[in-house]
Amino acid sequence: MPDQDTDNEQLPEGLLRALKAVDAAPPVITATIDRTLADMAVGHFGTRRATWKRHGGWALAASVALVAVLAVQLIGPPSGVADVPYADLNRSGRIDIADVLALARAERPGVTQADLDAFAMRVVSLDAGGVR
Repeated sequence: MPDQDTDNEQLPEGLLRALKAVDAAPPVITATIDRTLADMAVGHFGTRRATWKRHGGWALAASVALVAVLAVQLIGPPSGVADVPYADLNRSGRIDIADVLALARAERPGVTQADLDAFAMRVVSLDAGGVR
């Protein structure tokens, strides 16, 4: 793209007048206009009842929550969580990072890297002074 002189003094006078005519300050919303709009919104939406205030809204929400809790209890934890044994896998008498490594070496089906990371975070503490 060739260099073009963008100095306003080189633009045609008609174009400058047209640009200056279009360049106007944006309208300002005054406190009176703001109050009027707020009153209009209250008038429009004030007659509506909230969804939860309708007849049976809270009962519906409580029943949905109850069904969700029961479903989680019956189905159990998400897959992979119950499969990861946070236990002393190398039989050293302590649950430590060596157990995480033993689990990684065992390559059990269903054990993901996220499971290994979670196990490692449970057994390793950098700010507990070496005591967990």
